[in-house]
Amino acid sequence: CVQETGMRGEIKKNPYRKDSPIDENCLAKSAMVFVGGGAMGFVMALFLNAVEYREIDVRKGWKSTTRQAIKMDVSRMTGMAKNFAVFGFFFSIFECQLEKMRNRDDAVNSFYAGMLTSMVLTVGTLGYKGWIFGGLGGGFFGFIMYLSLIHI
Repeated sequence: CVQETGMRGEIKKNPYRKDSPIDENCLAKSAMVFVGGGAMGFVMALFLNAVEYREIDVRKGWKSTTRQAIKMDVSRMTGMAKNFAVFGFFFSIFECQLEKMRNRDDAVNSFYAGMLTSMVLTVGTLGYKGWIFGGLGGGFFGFIMYLSLIHI
């Protein structure tokens, strides 16, 4: 685990983090986050599909209506799972590399990781203004997530 440097130059551990062997390998850590993010996105889409209002055409029959709804639900669940997995993968890669470069685990790493992740994911879709505002939004998201996870 990455450690912080104290006032006198001594190295102290972040009290909010638990050490594990996977923390040293950024690729393994990011792969684990990719799988977890995909599962979380799938479950979230499943929940959102369950509470979504639908207009059902009863003239078509329940079999074709059900088949169409399931096809739409599976498409939405896989799409959201992919999006969560890709965002988590890039965020984890950037955050791990920043922790190693800066030799500390703090909210600044999460801000930059969120910013870089948002900027990478918007390449080719938005202009430079989109990169700036998307990066700032992603950075604040990472910053807030870091601060909220400290208090869990």
